[in-house]
Amino acid sequence: MAQASNFLENKFLTGLLGGSNVTFSGKPYIALMKSAPSDTGGGTEVTGTNYSRVRIGDTGQGNFTVGSTGTATNASAFTFADAGSNWGTVTHIALYDSASGGNLLLYATLNASANIQSGDIFKIPASGFTITMD
Repeated sequence: MAQASNFLENKFLTGLLGGSNVTFSGKPYIALMKSAPSDTGGGTEVTGTNYSRVRIGDTGQGNFTVGSTGTATNASAFTFADAGSNWGTVTHIALYDSASGGNLLLYATLNASANIQSGDIFKIPASGFTITMD
């Protein structure tokens, strides 16, 4: 299950109860993490040759289908670039509001960690990423 960051929780509460309009800077980016973030941020994001976050909804990248039960599932795959160096072991994924830096929105533990070596491609298949808000 995905965890919401304090940043996202505060945005939600501001919009719901604070009487302010809440906006986002566009569709979020998926980041690969080598250690877990927390509600306040942190964690260790992958670095290495050809690594960059993947923007949800960019050409050739998946979009989410939002259900009626507090879930959203990717309708098509998300594919990261070929690793040009060893990226290490990915244990978590996170959503951020920008291509680098930015605010952590959500994070989750992978069902199985993945050791990404040079030449590997990390791909989240269609229906392979479900966010549940509970």
